[in-house]
Amino acid sequence: MKKKIYKGKALNEISFPLGGIGTGSVGLGGNGRLLDWEIFNNADKNSVLGFSHFAIRAERRGKVLDARVLQGDYTKNYLGQPGGAFGHGIANRTMAGFPHFGHTEFRGEFPIAGLELSDDVFPGEVKAVAFNPFIPLNADDSGIPAAFFEYSVTNVTDAPLEYTVAATVQNPRDKSVNTSVDDGNFSGVHLTSELNKTDDPY
Repeated sequence: MKKKIYKGKALNEISFPLGGIGTGSVGLGGNGRLLDWEIFNNADKNSVLGFSHFAIRAERRGKVLDARVLQGDYTKNYLGQPGGAFGHGIANRTMAGFPHFGHTEFRGEFPIAGLELSDDVFPGEVKAVAFNPFIPLNADDSGIPAAFFEYSVTNVTDAPLEYTVAATVQNPRDKSVNTSVDDGNFSGVHLTSELNKTDDPY
């Protein structure tokens, strides 16, 4: 069966849910934007979490050739979000207006979404795979509160390049505590809060 590829205006209506079963979710928009942060035990459509996003940089011998957010055009509503600052334009927290990719294609077959990004200026073609911890007949592992992202980049030039992909995520809690973690096998940032208690549903 041929996989459905979405592009153009069809991307406007996509919010692919990422998260374990019963754990809430974060939406992956058709253009690659993170939206619908429904992670606090209630519906929260059209929500954004600060300036949370993925970005990429291309370098050659230490010189930055290009850097941009890993998402495509924002084309849904240039007047803003209904119920929010409608009539005041697009919220800058959506990363609209930042350098981004001009060509975007999306495919989604739950529990996996695929995204292809390219641009006439950026020296590379990006493929992203985002997926849920969904394992049939394994409810415990399918209920892990997580979303997974994997990026691959193809060099479209005739010389070697170095690519760096980075994520920026805002800690959504007040009195936040952010700690770097590195055990030799992986590194990351642990986001928590002084308000967190062991019985806190947040």
